[in-house]
Amino acid sequence: VGPEIARRHIGPRYFSRYGQATWVGVLRDPKDKPIGPYVTKPDKIYGDMTPEVKGTILEDYMKSGKGPVYMDCRGISDEDYEYMMYWMVHEGNSSLLDYMKEEGIDIRKHLVEFQIYHMLPEGKIWINEKAETSIDGLYAAGDESMGGIGPSATYGWIAGENAATYVKEASGPDVEKARAEIEERKALVNNMSSRKEGPDWKEANIALQQIMQDYAGPVRSETLLTAGLSYLRRLREKVDTTMMARNQWELTRCLETLNLLDLGELVFLAANERKETRGLHNRPDYPLTDPMLDGKSLFIRRVKGEPVIELKKAE
Repeated sequence: VGPEIARRHIGPRYFSRYGQATWVGVLRDPKDKPIGPYVTKPDKIYGDMTPEVKGTILEDYMKSGKGPVYMDCRGISDEDYEYMMYWMVHEGNSSLLDYMKEEGIDIRKHLVEFQIYHMLPEGKIWINEKAETSIDGLYAAGDESMGGIGPSATYGWIAGENAATYVKEASGPDVEKARAEIEERKALVNNMSSRKEGPDWKEANIALQQIMQDYAGPVRSETLLTAGLSYLRRLREKVDTTMMARNQWELTRCLETLNLLDLGELVFLAANERKETRGLHNRPDYPLTDPMLDGKSLFIRRVKGEPVIELKKAE
């Protein structure tokens, strides 16, 4: 559901972790002026909401030549500093803190340059109140079906309980019905493991990332999306017949890359179908937001091997 809708976060330049909401500071331009009207000094209660109001503002500053933009934590209280450090660790940002310690960077004295990160698709697996998907016996929770720690934890329990109940009453699957597909998947895995030469998962992954950024990135149109989908499908054909895995670890990465190729195709299909501009889904060929589509999501399912797209309200 909704793979065409994207979001972006900000954080320290050249780091993949961000902790955007945990930073207690003020975003400032090179002239020490706040880039937004919300805060003028560090405050853990409010934080700087500027990038929440306009997600691409840091990118706009760089493109206009007014950047860079810095996170300024100078003047932070001892209490707020301890709060920030505590939750940085719990958000998985300990590597960032270790780096700053090694380099002698003290956020109470030094500015930290921030940037906007890559686009993240918001697509989810649709579930009902029991965490059931459209496939009998398959349940989903967490990032795959929703956002936020609270809902993810709650639906983890719900999915587990309902899956356990389902298993007690479900009959065994008809393996023979899916035999052809099973054998096809086995052959794919065996071929990747047995090849002695060819591109590895890194090459395939980089090619995929380049296609997604160039043809389904911040600017989208029918011509760009059509070309990108064509290139992605050609890449998939080449990957299926040439990608190699030297060991079990690389095999796992190869399978992840195949999954990403599938997801990339969903992004292209849905982005082309949503003929409007909405949020970070920017369509210059459809520059207006269609109010008739408010509250509606794109649902994509596979029927007889082909994608079927339906635009409807998520109920």
